[in-house]
Amino acid sequence: MKKIVVDFSYNHYYHAGSKAREDVNRIAMNNGFTPFLINTHTVKEQAETHPSPIYQFFYRIRKLFILLLSIAKIKKRTLVLIQYPIAPFTEIHTLFFFRCLKRKKCHLAVLVHDTVSFRNDELFAKSETKILNTATELIVHTTQMMELFKRNGIVRPCKLLWLFDYLTNEVPNKDYRQSSNHSIAFAGNLDKSLFLKKLTAIHFGNVRLNLYGNKPSDTSDYPNWMKYVGRFSPENITMLTEDWGLAWDGDSIETIHGPLGNYLRYISPHKVSLYIAAGIPVVVSKDSALAQYVEENHLGITISSLTELDQIITAQNEEELLLIRKSVAEMSQVLRNGGRLGAILKEIVREMDNIYLQSVV
Repeated sequence: MKKIVVDFSYNHYYHAGSKAREDVNRIAMNNGFTPFLINTHTVKEQAETHPSPIYQFFYRIRKLFILLLSIAKIKKRTLVLIQYPIAPFTEIHTLFFFRCLKRKKCHLAVLVHDTVSFRNDELFAKSETKILNTATELIVHTTQMMELFKRNGIVRPCKLLWLFDYLTNEVPNKDYRQSSNHSIAFAGNLDKSLFLKKLTAIHFGNVRLNLYGNKPSDTSDYPNWMKYVGRFSPENITMLTEDWGLAWDGDSIETIHGPLGNYLRYISPHKVSLYIAAGIPVVVSKDSALAQYVEENHLGITISSLTELDQIITAQNEEELLLIRKSVAEMSQVLRNGGRLGAILKEIVREMDNIYLQSVV
């Protein structure tokens, strides 16, 4: 059985925006998949620099031509792992691509990173529902994401990822038996993290918050317990030496609120995988999709509000901390070696092999 992983070309920037997709490619290849790259990088750049309607028309035609060539190269009955969305293709292009592959009796395993509709008040466009229903099966972040899909008419079977893998050759230099100094890391787009502005009004006496990412436009009002540290390559996880990693978003410190905050109620943020890969326990909202998973697997703590940070972190006893740090150290090894997605891909291949054997008998 032929196995391929489809993705499109990327630039390498100083952020983790493409790392999740690149890791998926590498994990798939480590599990016997052949990479199938749709090279759209040059086309996309040209379209951005030529905004005229005529050029845009030919740009869309060229994208269709690229897809037709790709479809022709993919053999019948191939197991195809696709990372969705397949930008810069439109929903029409994507639906056409998926349907053509299904006509070739390909098995489409679609790993959903994001959806266009998902960021639009959680209301799915009919076109996107059609796209995801064309897949053979979906790989989704969490139970909450799966339930949201079902409520919006997506009926494809789903496999749960829960945590994205975070491939790196670096090994965390943290000892899970070490004492805590109550330091917290937050990595992300700091200017888009609106809750940080409101957090500056809080005065904590015990915790320290270190911020990683592009330098914020204004750090003058940061209290003495908040500090901008800098940025680092996504591969360089040893830069993170804090005791905890914060996964929060939105415009409120009381709850995860607003478009970005609500997004955490369904997804598994890649920064959670970054923290765990670095050997750092996580702090997530009790309302987030990962809250129960974090608690059950002893990967960190959950909070209702950021105003609780100081109190809850300092209240952790040594026995609780030891269990959490040991669990994080074990999961860190799994994520750094591609164990989460790797297990799902092995399961899909076994299922395909069983179907093939049954058809032969």
